[in-house]
Amino acid sequence: MDESGYIAVNLRHKEEERFARFMQITTEALKRDARTNVDYYSKQNGEKLEGVVLEMMRSHANEFDICPDSIKPTLKQHFPDILLGDNFGVEVKSTKERSWTSTGSSIVESLREEQVKRIYLMFGRLSAPDIDFRCKPYEDCLYDIAVTHSPRYLINMDLKSESQTIFGKMQVDYDTFRESKEQIEIVRNYYRDKFNQNGKRGEMPWWIGSDTSTTLFEPPTLQENGLIRMWDIIDTPTQEYLKACAYILFPEILGGGTTKYQRLALWLCSRYSIITSSLRDKFSAGGRGNIYVNEKLKWGNKPKMICNLLIQIDTIKKVFENHSDVYNEIQYYASYFKPDVDIFEKWKQQMNYYLKGHQISIEEMLSMSFVKVTENDFFAIQ
Repeated sequence: MDESGYIAVNLRHKEEERFARFMQITTEALKRDARTNVDYYSKQNGEKLEGVVLEMMRSHANEFDICPDSIKPTLKQHFPDILLGDNFGVEVKSTKERSWTSTGSSIVESLREEQVKRIYLMFGRLSAPDIDFRCKPYEDCLYDIAVTHSPRYLINMDLKSESQTIFGKMQVDYDTFRESKEQIEIVRNYYRDKFNQNGKRGEMPWWIGSDTSTTLFEPPTLQENGLIRMWDIIDTPTQEYLKACAYILFPEILGGGTTKYQRLALWLCSRYSIITSSLRDKFSAGGRGNIYVNEKLKWGNKPKMICNLLIQIDTIKKVFENHSDVYNEIQYYASYFKPDVDIFEKWKQQMNYYLKGHQISIEEMLSMSFVKVTENDFFAIQ
């Protein structure tokens, strides 16, 4: 091994150990000071507390052969709040609640001091009379990501293991994640998987949608951003395309139950900012209909939900044949998706599960092409 490289690594390790001990001593000093100055600490807010922590760090710097002048505040909104020399930093957060949780900084870290290699989080629980402080490596305190106007970390100072952190959950270490150009996509993938596992709970982050990589049939109107729209103001071709997407992603809409449209409604809202007061009416209004193939009655008195499936059958076939458009979202949203299993076959199995009670198979419908509809009669050729 290159001896100079070994020495450099060893020195860096010793510097990190010294920084960790220094922050431990600073934290203990803040605890002692808070016990005798409860009223003072209880009146601190985030920005004022940064100054308190800064001065406490400077007052103990000489004990560790650290120049007090090397401990400096960063510019407002920059990350972290305090610099120690070139390599180390401290982010200061606090809460007035009797807990060790809070909202943290942006995951993007666009105003990060780039030279900083190691950051600790100093957390003050400023709820009198039990004021307390804890300090840990920054990445060891972040358990999830919340979204307001931008994704922000959520802090929990009670975390005991790496697996409990957001980075353990996303299976990527902090430094790799913060330096990645695909940060938002990594987070989206994590939450899509999470939604796919827990989607029946009626939750989906509004920012989970992203552009699909291949769009051949998606109407241009769906690419508009920034506005929440009601279903009824969307043009008919776009509505029909979305219905095709619904049958592909959420076959359960063919089944029964009061929540069968729930996942579809969440997808429409999060993916395209489209809302509607009644999805049921879009798929099954009008009761029942008759399906004719080559001008002969094939299936009579069938639910409109099935008749409307026939209208979308050509678009559905194209999506699966071309692996385009909504096909790219099956892995994130469809409950039938399983890695390394043929997606089309799994979809057909799921569709047949819901169609078997109507004596119809999806293979039969896929062999047809839709022609027209007149009131309650639906026509196809085979």
